[in-house]
Amino acid sequence: MDWEKIRQLINPLIEDLDLLLQRKENDRSFLMLLQDVLSKYVEISQILQSWDQQTITENLLAGQAAFNEILNGMEQNAPVFQIQEGIYAFGQTLVELERYLSMEEKYFVIIYGINQKTANYLYCIDLTKTFILAFAVKDKQPGLVSYKGIPVIDIQDAQALEYDYLLCAEEPEETDQYPYETVLNLHSYIGTFVTGGYELAYERMNFYRDRGPYDGVVTGLSYIRQGIDLASIKGQFLNFAIGGQDIFYSYQMFRYAYENAKEPQQIRYAVIGVAPYIFQYDMSVAPYNAAVAERYYSFTRRMNHFSGAWLYKGAYHFIKSSLDQIMKEGFEDIYTTTEEAFFLNSEKVLRSTVYNSSILDENGIKAEKESIEKEYHKNYPETVTFNIRMMKEYLQYLRQRQIKAILVMPPMTELYKKYMSWEMYKDTMEILEKLREEYSFTFVNLLTDLDLEDCYFRNSSHLNGAGAVKVTEILNQYIL
Repeated sequence: MDWEKIRQLINPLIEDLDLLLQRKENDRSFLMLLQDVLSKYVEISQILQSWDQQTITENLLAGQAAFNEILNGMEQNAPVFQIQEGIYAFGQTLVELERYLSMEEKYFVIIYGINQKTANYLYCIDLTKTFILAFAVKDKQPGLVSYKGIPVIDIQDAQALEYDYLLCAEEPEETDQYPYETVLNLHSYIGTFVTGGYELAYERMNFYRDRGPYDGVVTGLSYIRQGIDLASIKGQFLNFAIGGQDIFYSYQMFRYAYENAKEPQQIRYAVIGVAPYIFQYDMSVAPYNAAVAERYYSFTRRMNHFSGAWLYKGAYHFIKSSLDQIMKEGFEDIYTTTEEAFFLNSEKVLRSTVYNSSILDENGIKAEKESIEKEYHKNYPETVTFNIRMMKEYLQYLRQRQIKAILVMPPMTELYKKYMSWEMYKDTMEILEKLREEYSFTFVNLLTDLDLEDCYFRNSSHLNGAGAVKVTEILNQYIL
């Protein structure tokens, strides 16, 4: 789009209107200047109408109507003030058009796909930096003319438009016909790096909307995430414990919370959930490492030992740099708030589920046994060494900021404790004892010190809402 040509036409046109307002309508120079204005406006209209953009077209129609009023007034020998009012009205449409067209800094975008999430994606676009040309869909129905006041076209017609980015609100098809640097798969980016794990996205939403002040932050695996009831804990706590979270990411998430909280100096407690196998566990080399590494990367900029990190980092930064040009600042956090209903429903389901091992048949017991034993099929000396170092860094970070560390090993069902590795538990306890001698943290061992019935769990190893209240009542004893 030739912005400079348009601006070169509009600016002198506005100057001519100022001159017209100073002359009388029966002055020969007035008529000549009016004719010149009309000629220039026709030239502008021809160019702009070829762009076929709804808002511009509406502006042109308003301008033409205002100009016709001027001509009609002259034909009917209307009073001078009426002609001047018409010129002023016409001038206002030009001023608005000039403002609208002074967009050479804006990015022109076509949004591909209209679905239930499109409006949420649209909400995250910075319209001060972006101009949406159209929504493009595959096999467009004749009756679908516009969406949110923006024209809807068939994706095949997008190639005829000049644009900077094709922003995908759904998985794109046949986009190989478009320059790869113009295709931004926002749908995939959000699903991969922002809402890939609902728990992380849920807490991201909470933290985005309320950055404190907090009295404490909870980190660790899903056992402690489901084992904390924020409604009954003493003080204001942020629960950044997430399913699968190892020591490395537990430390990184606490740092993220502390360094981005509204009043970090108010944080006095770090509740750290640990499991019997925690020192043998590295999330970044687990079978689901790619998915987990992706979810955390937009928070922590860390992928730890994930072997494919270079590929995912490259993909992330390639699309991130382009999205930042057209999206609102912090759009990832903004987007999470649009899925609040889904997050809340998922939390409700988890906390209301009740486990009952007595109804398991022989195959059910066997499946539980295999699942539990699988968690302890670990023998990774290098991982243990790394995790000990990470835990020391974590504890040192807390000590330097005078934050009390409370390590918690959550309770498990009797069925779980029957098949877990008590040998690995013993190794973990020995490591924790040595660390406690050096860092003097509080250790709450609810695995051995708290026996709960199945009704307090949602499965063999995770507490439900009632169980979380029980555990939180105990933790409150350690929170002054």
